[in-house]
Order: sequence, then C-alpha cells, then structure tokens
Amino acid sequence: MAITPADGGFKNYHNYFTPEEFVKRDPQTQNLYLRDGQRAVYASEDFISGLHAGLHQEVDDAANLIMYKCGYEWGVNDMNRFANRMRHEFGGGKTDIWNMNRKFVMESWWWPLTVEGWGSWTIDFGFEKQGMCFVTIYNSAVAKSMEQVGKPVCHMYAGMFAGVFSVFDKQERDCIEVQCYAMGNDCCKFLIGTKEKVNAAEFWRREGANAQEILEKVVS
Repeated sequence: MAITPADGGFKNYHNYFTPEEFVKRDPQTQNLYLRDGQRAVYASEDFISGLHAGLHQEVDDAANLIMYKCGYEWGVNDMNRFANRMRHEFGGGKTDIWNMNRKFVMESWWWPLTVEGWGSWTIDFGFEKQGMCFVTIYNSAVAKSMEQVGKPVCHMYAGMFAGVFSVFDKQERDCIEVQCYAMGNDCCKFLIGTKEKVNAAEFWRREGANAQEILEKVVS
C-alpha cells in the first residue's frame, strides 16, 4: 500500500530498510508520522482509484492537472524537507545537497518512497547536456490501482518529479509521463526537463509515438 507524506523519536537516520524505520505510530493518538515529524496516512488502492474516479467525475480532464499540481507541491515540500535532513545526516550541518553527488542525492531521496509503497525506480542522467533526465518507475502505486485505460494516469508522479527537480536544479522543471503501466506497458517512464522539451514530448505522445521514439525526437 502507498503511504503519502508524513516522525519523531527516530535516533539513527541512515541504513534503514523497512517501513517501521520510516514511519512511527503514536501509541496514544494512533497517528502516523514520518522521521521528521510530518503526519502520514496509509492510502489503499481503493482510495487511490476512487480519488481519481471522483475527480474525473467532477471536473473531467481537469483532474489530470489537479493531480499534477498536487504532486508538484508535494515534490517541492518533500525536497525542501529532504535537503534539511541531508544537511544534518550527511553534511555535518554545513554541506547542502547541491554540493553532493546528484545521483546519490536522488537515490537517497527516493529510497523511502520505495519502502513506503510508491514503487522502485531507475534514473538516467545521460541527457543532462540536453536539459533532460529520465525516470522509470516499476509498480507505480497509481497505475497499479487503475484499470488498463490506454493512456497515462500517473499525473501525480509527474508533478512530484517536476517539483523535486525544480528545487534541486534551482530553476523551473516540467515533467511528462511518456509510457504508463495503465497503457499495457510493464513500467512507467517520465521525461523531466524544460517546458520546451516537455511540450515537444507531449506533442509526439499525442501523435502516438512510444517512449523510445519520443526520446529520439526530443534529443535530436
């Protein structure tokens, strides 16, 4: 099950691998908290699918934008909180994430989300010179909860990646899902980059191009 953003009382920060090391339940109130004191909730697949269905029923296609913007705000807030934690955990209170290895920072940020049920990932920085990077998500909590609908559904993930990279790159980033489990694929793929790159990818996606074809067209 997916756990949406949420500790108090955790003493050791790194080398944690189970949900119990990320999330703590207050024995009196039964509230859930993440390591930094943020409130958390458990979200079932029924909740996720019901949320999407309810939004689409109320606002139709605007639901996709709403989920994207929700993901964006989550990503911005989560990366700012994460930057503070990393400064103390690995930076001795002085070194910020912007002075750390990019791959290390991003893997450290995503690992708790893997444990919490948001899926595993791979990230490709091979196209940084073109102003892009690519993320592959396996077992997306959103896509796994939805039926095969033949179109991307992980708009919250896309917004989250846009928010996270906007904070880390210190300039506005957009993101688009170019392949989705809900389209019959085995994983979800996202392109993160400038608005121009993402707009170009969206155009080719609407034209029916697959993820590899989109990559080739926006890189060239």
